[in-house]
Amino acid sequence: MEKLVITIARQYGSGGKKIGQELAKRLGIPFYGKDELMEIAKGKEDYEEVRSFYEEQPVNSLLYAIAMNQGESRAGRIPFRRIRELCGQESCVLIGRCGNYIFQEEENCVRLFIYADMEAKLEWVTSHEGISVHKAKAKIQKAEEERAEFHKYYTGQVWGCMNHYDLCINAGVLGTERTVELIYSYLKSRGLTDEK
Repeated sequence: MEKLVITIARQYGSGGKKIGQELAKRLGIPFYGKDELMEIAKGKEDYEEVRSFYEEQPVNSLLYAIAMNQGESRAGRIPFRRIRELCGQESCVLIGRCGNYIFQEEENCVRLFIYADMEAKLEWVTSHEGISVHKAKAKIQKAEEERAEFHKYYTGQVWGCMNHYDLCINAGVLGTERTVELIYSYLKSRGLTDEK
């Protein structure tokens, strides 16, 4: 298999991270989420400068306004370069971190967006985090607002807009296992797996 970069943007509570982990396992390639990127990046000279990017920290509205006046290249130049260096040399699955934007010019990049309806997200969050439905709903709304702001700040694009992805999947309907199978079938149909 040639180098394949799969980027996954996901709504909070859609199970996107778990789907990414299972897909990476199925393909036998590395998975990069926040923890994995932070571990690899530690010790690099500009780690502190780009740490908030790895962590997808919420964007300060003043910084956002400044960045919009300076353009994406200024805001994302260093973090984007670091992401390319950290996980762009081999096949991998990358969760979040504007991956769909960073690798959009790569020939063998597949950009996915995983979503679910609110009921499915609430079920996921309450069962995985052990919190009330009320707290889960507030957490989902806050996380999704922050992800949208983060993405807009670094890319100038609208997060979740279908035009920026190759495949958008409602994992709330399919569940983790069938979503992974659907993605694998899609990759196979594009000739991006070793399987014929």
